[in-house]
Amino acid sequence: MIKRRLPSGALFSLVFLLSWGRGAAQPAVPSTEIGSFDSNGVRIRYAAAGEGEPVVLVHGWLADATMWGRDAAGNPRLKPSPGFRMIALDCRGHGQSDKPHDRALYGTEMAMDVLRLMDHLKIPKAQLVGYSMGAFIVGWIAATHPDRVVSAVYAGQVPLVFGAPPSGSRETAVFAKAAEEGRGMGPYILEVLPRGNYKPTPEQANYLAEVMLKGKDVRALAAAGLSFDDLQVAEKDLVACPAPVLFIHGSLESDHLKGRVEALRKALPRADAVVIEGGDHVTTLGRPAFGEAVLAFLRKNGS
Repeated sequence: MIKRRLPSGALFSLVFLLSWGRGAAQPAVPSTEIGSFDSNGVRIRYAAAGEGEPVVLVHGWLADATMWGRDAAGNPRLKPSPGFRMIALDCRGHGQSDKPHDRALYGTEMAMDVLRLMDHLKIPKAQLVGYSMGAFIVGWIAATHPDRVVSAVYAGQVPLVFGAPPSGSRETAVFAKAAEEGRGMGPYILEVLPRGNYKPTPEQANYLAEVMLKGKDVRALAAAGLSFDDLQVAEKDLVACPAPVLFIHGSLESDHLKGRVEALRKALPRADAVVIEGGDHVTTLGRPAFGEAVLAFLRKNGS
């Protein structure tokens, strides 16, 4: 959640189709199972495909499970490499999961949804991959339930740590204010457009936001965004988690994020970092090098 960049979640699904093991001849893609379950009174949708080592994918804010792949009808479609079972959920407030408007029903409850999904599928522990908001969620799980984590990938963000410099909350605050006022989400567009770009009029910004957020519940998304601070953890608890860690981000990410990655990489006992040259918060996901690096890490660190 870095300021002054293009909105991430709503664009992920337009640019990213994760092809695990791209390059070599691939067997037929396994069918994607779509299911749902009750998570403490909130219905959560998920997609799963493949057989083998379980890997749970956690998407970014404003996105959903289709961030990791979609079919022609717009449904989640996962393409796991042989030997992996890929599972992706729609975080509450997103996609086809329930969308409460109460901020208190987000935060750590989003992380508990991942653990309850694993319980629902009878998965005692898994490799976890989180992008942006998903990195906040995976970080909370690693710090509070290390026994459920085989490995952790923090992509495009890092876990939220008590006492660390803030990663920037103005973006979510502007989004929430616009959602509450109900006069269009243009102020959010004006907030996140990079400086130096053409600045649309308020009317144009409202139109862009209407297109970008079509079909989304902005009040639910605002509640989710305002709850991110509830996912903060103690650095010592992250250090205590024995699971190997991969930090991966684009070279065009903010200096703030790069600094936080380096600080945590040094603090964590089994952490590596990969930088995708030329990638930013959105385009990194579409680079073949991203999928290749994540897949290599998962293969190396499976249980």
